[in-house]
Amino acid sequence: MINQEVQDARTAEVVTSTNQGETTEFSHDPPESSERRPNRHPQPPLPKWFPYWKHKPIYHGNGEALGWVMDSIGRSVAFAASAFLLTALLRLAKEEAGCETDPPPGSNKVPSCDGRVYGIRPSSLLTTFLVIVGIISAALLPFMGAIVDYTNKRLVVGQVTTVILCLLILPSLAISSKTWFPIALLQLPLAFVGWAQTLVTYAYLPELTDSEERLNQYTQSFTILSFIAMLLLIGGVVGVSSFAGFGDDEIDVARFGQAVSFVIVSAVLYPAWFRLFQPRLACQPLPQGRSLLTAGWRKVFGTSIFIYRNIPSLKWFYTSVSFVDAGVGSLATVMLTYLTDTLAFTTTENGITFMCFLVGSIPGAVIAGYTTSLWNPARSSIAATCLLAGTTIAAASVLEGPGQQMETYIFASVWGAAGGWKWTTDRVLASTLIPRNQDAELMGTYLFSGQILSWLPPLVFTGMNEAGLSQRVGIGVLSTWFLLGVTCLILIGDYRKAVAMVGREHMLLHQDSPEEEELSDFAQPLSRYQRESQSSSREHRQGHLQFKHSYRQVWEQLIAT
Repeated sequence: MINQEVQDARTAEVVTSTNQGETTEFSHDPPESSERRPNRHPQPPLPKWFPYWKHKPIYHGNGEALGWVMDSIGRSVAFAASAFLLTALLRLAKEEAGCETDPPPGSNKVPSCDGRVYGIRPSSLLTTFLVIVGIISAALLPFMGAIVDYTNKRLVVGQVTTVILCLLILPSLAISSKTWFPIALLQLPLAFVGWAQTLVTYAYLPELTDSEERLNQYTQSFTILSFIAMLLLIGGVVGVSSFAGFGDDEIDVARFGQAVSFVIVSAVLYPAWFRLFQPRLACQPLPQGRSLLTAGWRKVFGTSIFIYRNIPSLKWFYTSVSFVDAGVGSLATVMLTYLTDTLAFTTTENGITFMCFLVGSIPGAVIAGYTTSLWNPARSSIAATCLLAGTTIAAASVLEGPGQQMETYIFASVWGAAGGWKWTTDRVLASTLIPRNQDAELMGTYLFSGQILSWLPPLVFTGMNEAGLSQRVGIGVLSTWFLLGVTCLILIGDYRKAVAMVGREHMLLHQDSPEEEELSDFAQPLSRYQRESQSSSREHRQGHLQFKHSYRQVWEQLIAT
């Protein structure tokens, strides 16, 4: 499964551009699609089991906020447990192909294998699946977005995907040498269902509250709790399996991990989608003469053309996201393949590697906050992406064979720090480079841009692997996607002017700043809605100080949850 976290708000769709005194309106959708219906829903009475903290309901009594964090925890747990399952599938594929899974006596390298299973090398199994999932997800994501936008079936889709997700986990409990391939095939619909549920879940996020400060507090706690859930799942599975004596048995560890995952996922997703989330009306009417199959793609195409013509900084940022997210998404699967196939890691050792990555992301977020304040989000994102590229090249050069557990754990921690750093700065960029009152569609495009190329890096790795090239070369090539992302980030240009151009200069300027008059010249293309809303958001000028101010509240929320 792939867990991708972005915001999906719903707002207006017209930006006004001033060119030599003339005002021109750019609309990327037909006029009839710009009419939106109110989408707020009254909160029902809280269930009796709703948790309280200091005699007050957590999340300010917002049931859907609690549902959101429970859904996030469920998807994160399912994702973390898949690491154990994928390791076992790769081992079983190698055994069926007649390949050695461990180094022979007196050697520290696993013999290379030219055997085939279902027409491909066993080491190409996971990346081939990732190619298929990437293509299907990218093709169907606009359709799922159309369901959210143009129908009132958002809650129904979430409920159906919840049931399917839980049911698809169950067969994994029967993994063995005879059932591994059917179970491997089940991971394809499981991954897509996870993506569909992610999209529907994020449609609720901007509607949780009208307070931006409160929404920031919510998202901070959502993120931290999701990471904690993954750490507890991996640590619990590794600890229990090692204590019980089956830590070196990939199949038993995978079964245990999937069993724990099924219990947790079912326990948190059911109340989230059947008790806490509420139904919604359609965000806007379906344009006449269009179907859900085509409306989503037409909207993505129109929004992309609008960005290309009118917002160059956002164009380069989204292009960077396409390259970097594709590389990061492939890195996890490629490294899992390399660790299992070449370094002969067990499921327990792979779990520890994943834990190091998660733990490393915490200081990465702290570094992101410091460097964003010291420089700006664009420069900070460039530095984080360079760290990703450098670490990938170094790992491809250093990691050669079995016995390099400590080196692998160090690289995983650095990758985690770079990933947490990059992810945090990207969220800031996504919030500051989008024109005011257009968060909805442009955040949806952000989600799509992170998925559109997800199939390409694993396809390149699979082709190189099938051609007999070293997997270390394939890992090193992943740095190319990061370096392409750095190039696009550099092309954003002056970050302050880019922010001013979309009407968000209030997020970076101090009052009476000598540069305010200069930057105001770049804010002329703003629409009437953007100009009217500038004066209401002065608190964004020092976002890092707001984070410190709200930290105590977030921490109390975490304790309560």
